[in-house]
Amino acid sequence: MGTALLDVKAIEVRRGMGVVLSDHHLTVEEGQLVALTGKNGAGKSTLLEAAAGLLPLEKGEVHHGGEAVLDHEGRRSRSKLSFGLTLQKNGMLGSEIVNEHLTMATSMKGSAVRAAPFLDAFHLAHRANDQVAHLSQGQARKVAVLAGILPAFASKTPGLVLLDEPAAGLDDDAVETLCKWLIALRIQGHGLMVCSHDPRILATATHLHDVTLGTTVEQSTSSSAEKVSVEATKSTRFTPRSFGQQIHLRTLLWLNQNAMAALLTLGILLALGDFMTALDPMQRLGVLFAPALAAGLCGEPLVAAAREERTAAWWRAVAGGAPHAGWLPLALGGAITLISTICLQQPVEPLEILVGAALCAGSWHAIGWAQRSTNRLARPQAVFIGLLTPVLILPYALIIDWLTR
Repeated sequence: MGTALLDVKAIEVRRGMGVVLSDHHLTVEEGQLVALTGKNGAGKSTLLEAAAGLLPLEKGEVHHGGEAVLDHEGRRSRSKLSFGLTLQKNGMLGSEIVNEHLTMATSMKGSAVRAAPFLDAFHLAHRANDQVAHLSQGQARKVAVLAGILPAFASKTPGLVLLDEPAAGLDDDAVETLCKWLIALRIQGHGLMVCSHDPRILATATHLHDVTLGTTVEQSTSSSAEKVSVEATKSTRFTPRSFGQQIHLRTLLWLNQNAMAALLTLGILLALGDFMTALDPMQRLGVLFAPALAAGLCGEPLVAAAREERTAAWWRAVAGGAPHAGWLPLALGGAITLISTICLQQPVEPLEILVGAALCAGSWHAIGWAQRSTNRLARPQAVFIGLLTPVLILPYALIIDWLTR
């Protein structure tokens, strides 16, 4: 027996009010390719997403390489294995560059390979520097599949690859090429779990796991494969923060949502005329920090953007966190507070600029955390985060009170 790269232990998973998986076990060892079978609705995708650590468990545990990554008490940890994932959705924002996304996917563990030969095999070499939004559905699916398998090709140690319907939307030549890559990865010692209805994909599997019955059957498969040429390249490690900042600066999401709210608030204050001289120190600071607070209370624009194509879920699984703006709200809050100070004809105080920056960043990330938390609920749109924003008025008032003492 080989080393278990994935061990699903007696898990129970609910979807809504129903139990999809109950007391379910599955093991994927080094050199195994386990294909999930069963009728539609049996829980194949649910099992794969639970194995990726994306779904809450009612019972049981999920282990990667012998270490728990998810349990029924809600404890989660990032997989220490080289980990590749392709969901039914592509897990990419339209503003991402093809090469950029593949580089990020392979660099999570500090290693990377040149994506050019793989793109060429998928007839995508000419689209390497295009944005995902400019690709056809089939081309975007090819990029998502490559993002799932390239981390294993980049890894010098056995890794784990989870693919959900990788053949969906692919042409016949692409499926044949994918099958060769899957066999090559299996022979290299990686563990793969694939959910697919395509008979060509199923034929590459060493084991068939019937999700309905919870049974695994070994099947004979080819033990040889064409050598896949892999060329290592320099690795730039990406994090949810660095990716989030990159997307914010590229798309100007922060300008359209947060900065605009701050400028509108400042415009309303300026329309009231010269009233600052009639205010006491506490009232003055309350007005001065209002635009920065308004920017922060808009929350994280990336939450809504990353909901499409399940980008946030992909990042949570492979990188341990959802994309976010990082230091950007700190810079925006400081700039907005400075602009407000000048426009309201107040003396510029460095401490007040710093407090405005911290206020914007704190409220931005607090609202963003609440948005991401509700995104994991069965009906995320039923929870209106805007109703929770008044809670942040209390720390706002406490900060102003502290500054005026």
